Amino acid sequence: MQSKKGISGAVLKWLAIVTMLTDHIGATVVRHYYRLSGGYGPVVTLYNVLRNIGRIAFPIFIFLLIEGYRHTRDRKKYLFRLLLFSLISEVPFDMAFKNKYLDLSYQNVFFTLALGFIAIWIMDEVHKKSSSIIKDHAAAISYAVLLSCGVTALFCLAAEFLETDYHAVGILAICAAWLLKDKRYLQMPVCCLVLLLSSLREWYALIACIPILFYNGKRGRQNKYFFYIFYPVHLTILGLICMYVIR
Repeated sequence: MQSKKGISGAVLKWLAIVTMLTDHIGATVVRHYYRLSGGYGPVVTLYNVLRNIGRIAFPIFIFLLIEGYRHTRDRKKYLFRLLLFSLISEVPFDMAFKNKYLDLSYQNVFFTLALGFIAIWIMDEVHKKSSSIIKDHAAAISYAVLLSCGVTALFCLAAEFLETDYHAVGILAICAAWLLKDKRYLQMPVCCLVLLLSSLREWYALIACIPILFYNGKRGRQNKYFFYIFYPVHLTILGLICMYVIR
């Protein structure tokens, strides 16, 4: 039995939510203000600090997505929630980041997480079936790895086509973290290094590895719907500030 000492999933989720909010304040309100002010020096510095802190959020959400997949009682409902809130969050996302009520040129992170969830689900099923059908262990592993690469490539293309947040790199990071799910010391460092393919700013994402390393395997006290609701609500508020307050 795992010790209760350490950091629960609830604590990790709160850390991800706070750092995500920090990032979004920088990427929306502060960014909008410094564009209007002509790039005033201290504002640019504040923007960079907030965005750097925000890099911590996505790796934690990836980790929690994988833990959610492994422990949820109903994967179909889990996926349904991701898809539902990806649609609910799109207008708030566009308000905050595009200052429009609808802009299909870039989609919110729920789409990325949903695609990643489907990808790891398929890879998991492929591994199980290959192990049961192909008796030779080495051949089964090779077959599963080959198909996993194909699934990863397919969903990376889907992310690029749909223009989801983090694009193909986000899917690649999720799949890498899934394949290393049983190697905690490698899982998130590799995931964060993959994220570097999107931006050198993602070096700060490696900070997320520290709290994740102390994860105790416990869910902790939490409302599973809070993050789903918080995401579109906070984006709506930030979007309204950018569209109607800072002008």
